[in-house]
Amino acid sequence: MVTLDIDGKKYEVPTEWKDITLDYWCGWFDIIKSNEQKHKSKLKEGEFDEAKPFDKISTVEMLKMNTEIFQYITKIDDKTLQMCDVDSVSRAMELIGKVTEEYQPMGMDGFMFEEEKYFFPKEAMFNNTFGDYIESTQLDMTIENMKHGIFDVLPEQMAILCRKAGEEYDEDVIDKKTERFRLLTMDIIWEFSFFLSIQNLKLTNHFQISSVQDQLLQEG
Repeated sequence: MVTLDIDGKKYEVPTEWKDITLDYWCGWFDIIKSNEQKHKSKLKEGEFDEAKPFDKISTVEMLKMNTEIFQYITKIDDKTLQMCDVDSVSRAMELIGKVTEEYQPMGMDGFMFEEEKYFFPKEAMFNNTFGDYIESTQLDMTIENMKHGIFDVLPEQMAILCRKAGEEYDEDVIDKKTERFRLLTMDIIWEFSFFLSIQNLKLTNHFQISSVQDQLLQEG
């Protein structure tokens, strides 16, 4: 997070994923997706590229979206924005752009939140109970939702699977824990999503191998 002086007022601008909470990012991402849909609606069928959604966007449209993001982050009103010098706004947008660079996972095994340490599940989900896996529900769908910017499912996933040392699963606290976890920063969210992808792959492989072994035993 850096503090910029724009026309005599100080504004905090995030520069890293750890500067942004999940709730904050959802609002930011909504702006991006809304502008993406507006842009898509103006193109002919087959012209829109999902991999490069803003590849054909006009300079004016891109400026409007960046301005919307800038105002969302800084909370600058329209009147103040009109008086800002171009260099200050450009500098802020340059810093903001660094936030959305691809996150590089560090392979965390847990995270600190509200002065308490929470751990990701053990090496593979099948080391926990199968009930934990069932409760975490449809990991493939969760990962697919993330690809489309639907992050709301992650706090509940984390509330179920991430626990303090010695903590047992308690359904009665999941809702409250889920609400608290919406304030997790995005570096932790990305770490968990990366972890989830790896564990889902391991779990799938585990059951595939077990299925093959059972089949071989039956044939033998």
